[in-house]
Amino acid sequence: MSPTSTNYQYRPDIDGLRAIAVGTVVLFHAGICCSGGYIGVDVFFVISGFLITSLLLKDLDRGTFTFVGFWERRTRRIAPALFVVSAATLVAGWLLLLPVDLINLGRATASQAVFAANVFYWLDSGYFSAASDEKPLLHTWSLAVEEQFYFIAPVLLWALYHVKPLRGRTSLLVLMTLGIVSSFLVSVYGVARHPVAAFYLLPTRAWELLLGSLVATLPPIPSPLNRRTVRDFAATTGFASILVPAFLYTKETPFPGVAALAPCLGTALLIWANGRTEGTAPTFIARLLSLNPIVFVGLISYSLYLWHWPLLAFATYYSPKLLPFSTRLLAVAAGIALAILSWKYVETPFRQRKLLASTGSILTVAGLGLGSFVGIGILFIAFQGIPQRFELQSLSFADAETDRPAFNDVPLNEVRKGQLSKIGEPTASAPPSVVVWGDSHARSALPAFDELLKEKGIAGRAAIFSALPPVLDWYRAEKGKLGQDSVDYNESVVKYIEANQIADVFLVARWGYYRNANKQFDPVFTEGLLKTVKRIVESGARSWILFDVPNHSFNVPRGGALFDDIAPMSAAPSTMTPHDGFEPATIAQIRAVGGRFLDPKPLFLAPSGDHYIVQSNGVVLYFDKDHLTTKGARLVLLPFLRDALALKN
Repeated sequence: MSPTSTNYQYRPDIDGLRAIAVGTVVLFHAGICCSGGYIGVDVFFVISGFLITSLLLKDLDRGTFTFVGFWERRTRRIAPALFVVSAATLVAGWLLLLPVDLINLGRATASQAVFAANVFYWLDSGYFSAASDEKPLLHTWSLAVEEQFYFIAPVLLWALYHVKPLRGRTSLLVLMTLGIVSSFLVSVYGVARHPVAAFYLLPTRAWELLLGSLVATLPPIPSPLNRRTVRDFAATTGFASILVPAFLYTKETPFPGVAALAPCLGTALLIWANGRTEGTAPTFIARLLSLNPIVFVGLISYSLYLWHWPLLAFATYYSPKLLPFSTRLLAVAAGIALAILSWKYVETPFRQRKLLASTGSILTVAGLGLGSFVGIGILFIAFQGIPQRFELQSLSFADAETDRPAFNDVPLNEVRKGQLSKIGEPTASAPPSVVVWGDSHARSALPAFDELLKEKGIAGRAAIFSALPPVLDWYRAEKGKLGQDSVDYNESVVKYIEANQIADVFLVARWGYYRNANKQFDPVFTEGLLKTVKRIVESGARSWILFDVPNHSFNVPRGGALFDDIAPMSAAPSTMTPHDGFEPATIAQIRAVGGRFLDPKPLFLAPSGDHYIVQSNGVVLYFDKDHLTTKGARLVLLPFLRDALALKN
């Protein structure tokens, strides 16, 4: 028997650990508690690495390993419940989703069927992609990570077992440690530089699975460490390392990277400490995790993970306001009920070979199922989300989701070189005299500026970067945003203005978004804005600040398509913060140094005066909650800018 052999008996404490993992994830997704409950996925990764490697080592030691056998077991474990949930999601999507969202579901389904859901969601994570809590299959990204690991791990272990010098436990431990360290370093770098990729992709998550593999390869606990008190301390420490991050981390915690160490090491320590040799008593934590109710939740954890998210996503999709607490509880309860049914009538029969007992039958059906999901996904895409499902009035609203300005963010390296986006008069030799500078709300206003400058025969430039206000010496550390580079970005824009004799500069932003938790602007922000206006005016340009358009609390195209009367949902003047939250003293200071203000909100006021309109003359004005459509910007902002400005060549 190989020196890598270990004890492969069933461990109820691991099912209990699964229960903790799925519980934190579900509570986090439901917004009930566990602000860092997403770490439950990482707990699953470590558990999966441990169990898969244990099974592989067992089969390799016994000489019974085959690739077909391994993948058959994985298919029986993963495919049946996943296929049922995916099919139910597609049916619900057909009945409930607007065309653009059904197209996105088609792409997600096809990607999932080729084990690349994580890659799809990485590529689909742009600023204007659908809200993550409304993507019914988003949670399958983690399954894709595991599936990719299932393709790589058996091949590598099989290859190592056939290289005699690398077959022993020591060699495996060294190689796994190297893999863990390498992947972890990539993860730390990725979180700092490419946070979305670091979150979704296997290279930055592999160390978590390999950590479980390492524990599976370790020898039995040596006698000095096998004392009950030592194992109890280790198990309690590991348990705390999972629970504390689950309650202390937030969505803004840079993750995975360093932050993932605590829950992953805690899981590995817990699995190791609860590994018992003959005659040893279980730890307190092992006894706790082995209680029947907790083990039962662990047994249904896979189905619960699959079912809970689509229910929450569809409920969120159809809720014009923040999803009520009672609805979230109901979705979780429904998810638990469906998980029990799925575990009993779908998972268990396939795993116990009561259905499709032979290897050929399960793999053939799985292959046909995957092919069918790819085909359905392609059909949803090819037929443009089957718009015939909706009435024309609904479609007029739904189509607005795709009416977005054809302008992209200007990267930092291009701003440094003075390569801003061209707007207005297209003549190459015309020197620019207007700069529009701001965040995504500046981008949504660009069609109006572009049209106005073309009418006047004026060349202009645009410096646009999502979630980045045109404010010097200020930045906010947000996951996936520009961070400290914001300072360099905005300084480069000002230098461009100073170097090019610009006549008019328009600062456009969703100003209220940059207030702090107390709904106020930090002194650094207001001082930075004042400095920005001063620098612009001192360069010889006029400095204009465009206040924001009304922001609504619901997705306008979806609300208009799904509900008959959206006026009660629309933003009202009584809910708007005057001057986007700027204090009168700040307004006076900016005016004193030459700043000028433009406020478009009155243009959106309904004749009744009690709400702001979202549609005018048959044109839907927004493509989401707060960004103007291309047609909306031209319809409302263009006449406003014509009247307010006297731009000259």
